[in-house]
Amino acid sequence: MRRETEIETSMAATARSGHDRFLETRTFGSLDGLRAVSILAVVWHHTPEHFPALSIASRGFLGVDLFFVISGFLIVTLLLRERRRTGTTSLRKFYVRRFLRIFPPYYAMLAVVAVAAYSGRGSEAAAIRRDLPYALLYLSNLVPMSSLLSITWSLAVEEQFYLVVPALAKYTRRAFPAIVALAYLLLILPPFGVLPDVKLPAFFRETTFGPILLGVGLALVLDSPRGHRWVARVLGYRLSPVFAGALVLVACSHPAADISGWPRLAIHGSLLALVASCVVTERHAAAPFLALWPMRRIGAVSYGIYLYHLLVRHGVVKVMSLGGVSSSIVFFAATALTSWAVAEISYRLFEVRCLALKERWT
Repeated sequence: MRRETEIETSMAATARSGHDRFLETRTFGSLDGLRAVSILAVVWHHTPEHFPALSIASRGFLGVDLFFVISGFLIVTLLLRERRRTGTTSLRKFYVRRFLRIFPPYYAMLAVVAVAAYSGRGSEAAAIRRDLPYALLYLSNLVPMSSLLSITWSLAVEEQFYLVVPALAKYTRRAFPAIVALAYLLLILPPFGVLPDVKLPAFFRETTFGPILLGVGLALVLDSPRGHRWVARVLGYRLSPVFAGALVLVACSHPAADISGWPRLAIHGSLLALVASCVVTERHAAAPFLALWPMRRIGAVSYGIYLYHLLVRHGVVKVMSLGGVSSSIVFFAATALTSWAVAEISYRLFEVRCLALKERWT
């Protein structure tokens, strides 16, 4: 009996120390690498003629879902740690930080696109002029978008998340986990036809907010010593990210053309397992790959790559058509590398000045 008590005490101490290390982690080393994976998947999705025989080759848009899981986890983790440290969370500081990080490059991109659209002619310019007001107001996920501004739907989702969830986390406190769980259940129902047949925007029917709420749930679970202990028991092994990554590949290879419903939820679950296995402990087999300089750097400027890659793609299409090149791999590499270069220029010459102001609000 005494021996069993000693073992239980030792296990509890180990769990506490693991949770303490998690709480002391200021920067999750694998998240930039995972962001790089997500943005490269999106760039690949916008590559023409990409191996139609392979179903997974057409699923690059799921990179956005991975980014959503990361975002939900990271934002709420930071809010919970601020509350643990100070006893409350400052919404004013949160919104100022988000404003300085997101708005300047976003509206700079919209300004460039608007100038080109209003000075040009043709169907593409007309489509941009029609879509621009929705992009300006972060409403792109609520209406059909037909121009290169269609990518702003995911940024609208993020802004709507920032508007609602931090305030709920602050003012509901104990009820917040239950609210998150209930919201998730309601938001995943439309693809199953459970709710009345109303005309919901397409992105709502594709459980757009589901991955973000899964990330929020992961943050809440790992913030608790007991929750961290259970996640570590399941996903805290060195090879866990490798198996989780394999599970993602299998889930994303679903042969059906329409993956809404259970296939999409299975994909989200595998993405959640991947992120959880990479943050519950920093010591795992995928860490050396995710920590490579190109992966970390692409992840660090992934927001800029996302903003600019369709503009870059437009130029790459013209250059490759003039050169008679049609290789999907070459097109992807040219788009990814050029988008990375443009994002670096934007970051170093423009965004970094706004981020310097952001430090005053941490």
